[in-house]
Amino acid sequence: MYAYEIANALGARGHDVDIYTQSKPGEELTRSVHENVSVYTLTTARRYLVTFETLYYSLRARLGVNFDDYDVIHGTLMPASTIALTDRFTVDTPVVLTSHSFALSEVFAHSAEKPADYLLKYAFHPMNVVMDNICARGADRIIAISEEMREQLINRYYLDESKITRISHGVDTNRYRPHEKRHEAVSADALTLLFVGRLVSRKRADLAIEALAAADRSDIELLVAGTGRLEADLKKLAREHGVSDQVTFLGYVSEEDLPLLYSSVDATLFTSDYEGFGLVFMESLASGTPVIGTPVGGIPDVIEDGANGYVCPHDSSALAGRILELADDPKRLAAMSTAAKNAVRTRNWEDVAKRVEAVYEDVI
Repeated sequence: MYAYEIANALGARGHDVDIYTQSKPGEELTRSVHENVSVYTLTTARRYLVTFETLYYSLRARLGVNFDDYDVIHGTLMPASTIALTDRFTVDTPVVLTSHSFALSEVFAHSAEKPADYLLKYAFHPMNVVMDNICARGADRIIAISEEMREQLINRYYLDESKITRISHGVDTNRYRPHEKRHEAVSADALTLLFVGRLVSRKRADLAIEALAAADRSDIELLVAGTGRLEADLKKLAREHGVSDQVTFLGYVSEEDLPLLYSSVDATLFTSDYEGFGLVFMESLASGTPVIGTPVGGIPDVIEDGANGYVCPHDSSALAGRILELADDPKRLAAMSTAAKNAVRTRNWEDVAKRVEAVYEDVI
């Protein structure tokens, strides 16, 4: 999503942008791109051994792309998309990396609950830490998408502060906006909470369910939008807490349906243990829906506690207290909805592209 939005915004500013990417089997690019943007698929993403796919993708790029034709190479950290370009003796083009996530935090945040989790926590994430360090030290500039990310790169990877620029994500306020129509999954007679994300350990959908149970109100419902290997465990957790009739698992929600879903609910729960930034809460705010979130990623940068949402510790009782405040005070909820829209009014991708463009100009 980041590459799509940045590329289109840069294309609209008159730049020629080539995107080299992976594709999933049978999945085609369905969104239109600007006429100045071209998309090339280098490898097929099967997501079995993600870390090795990163290595393979980067090597294919190194062998198949003439990087001397470009003014700037813009890659990523976590995954370390330019790991094969760290030999700066043969690649003279400046390299800019956007750090979307922090591999070391992934190690600590990932709970080893299933066999695949052990591989991720003790093998693949540590490998990502090594690759991120190699790439980061070879880059000319790194874009950190949140203040938390910037501090981690400096204090835990020991990178030079002068080579790091903080540029937060934007949000498409034309796409994500309030709607008069109500999504069919949302009850008109309850305070409706929404969780959007993969059902994996670090996203903490379990905390959202526990908060609902701690609120102990039959007139509050939770919609869970997303799929993942913990879905069965989460349904069991809802039953154990006696709230299974108040929790609806929507499964995968398409990009076409998400804007209406965001704008129809009363609040979004953002309960992750760790995030690089978190587009979900930005999309929610743009839709006029306040966010009750944990202090991770971009939440502390954007959420003004008590104004456009709440910043809560990772504690179900604390989250439940904030949920009850909204349930008992419709006027506060309405004021927060207005503040949510205003909080992201100027945080669009065009502004992000301008700031990224300035980074390019600085390294050329």
